[in-house]
Amino acid sequence: MARMSNAQGLLFAEITTEEVRVQGPAVTTLKGWFGAQQVGQIKSLVTNTVNEQKGVVTHTVGDSILSSFADPIATLTAALGIQRRVAKAQNPSTGTIVKVRMGLAYGPVRVFAGKVSGDAVTAAGILLERAQANEILADQSLHDAVGSVKDMRFEACGLIEGIASYRVVSLIAPSVPLTDAPTVTSTRTPFVKPEAPVDVTHAPAVVTDKIVPATAGASAIVISFAGTTRRLTPSDGEILIGRGKDVHIIVPEIHVSRKHARIVWENGRVPYLENLSQNGTCVRFKATGEEHTCMARMPLQGAGELALCSRFSQVASPSEIIGFEVVAL
Repeated sequence: MARMSNAQGLLFAEITTEEVRVQGPAVTTLKGWFGAQQVGQIKSLVTNTVNEQKGVVTHTVGDSILSSFADPIATLTAALGIQRRVAKAQNPSTGTIVKVRMGLAYGPVRVFAGKVSGDAVTAAGILLERAQANEILADQSLHDAVGSVKDMRFEACGLIEGIASYRVVSLIAPSVPLTDAPTVTSTRTPFVKPEAPVDVTHAPAVVTDKIVPATAGASAIVISFAGTTRRLTPSDGEILIGRGKDVHIIVPEIHVSRKHARIVWENGRVPYLENLSQNGTCVRFKATGEEHTCMARMPLQGAGELALCSRFSQVASPSEIIGFEVVAL
């Protein structure tokens, strides 16, 4: 017999994979097998994280997992924990990147034979289907039940099939290994940074520098923007980025602040990104493909791209994307 339950938090997660191109002779016929192993490990990681927050896995269909929680805070904590752990568990050398997208909702559910159903389950499923890889979407009810939480924020996404939705953004800086990573297959054209303030519509000629694999002692950064590449060290000082004319990298887009962000040097050695705009700055790391919104300060490690907005999906033109790679001095 079905029974009604008090409001519960629902977490619908789906595991997806992306093939990457591994340079050199490392690619073997075992690549697919290693990828399957990774998916299995990520499923276990999801289940363990749910259990830690006293949640219950109620459905598992293929690579999708539905879990329920008595507490909306526990639902959100589990989702953010899964997101961080999946990023940390990546092993691109297998030729496969594993990603998890999630839909969260909160409301009364019906329970029958250990399974849950109801409008909240439907909402979580719809948000899961609309979420991008490595993205967490939540409904209005969960947003209202949780309120303000340290180290994360909600970004309004409008209506999705009649459901008021929010993107859940972690404000905790990721831990990214400083190792060489395979190249993710992409059609994006690389863009590069100029030596002096330059309007992106009048890019100077390309100046190339040899890129060296990043190491634990890395203390230089190669910036790529507007068709130019330059290797910068602590002796060059801070690097200002924005729409104004008194910055080092000029990005003349309306959503970009006059002084939007800057790159500074921690202890004269390690490059850090400091966000100076209420719109945030998004960092996408090459090793994992993860996007992280920086609202304060975070280290730049390995290689990746910067967007002067909270998500890469908000970028008006690929020409405003800034590439970076931390290299040995």
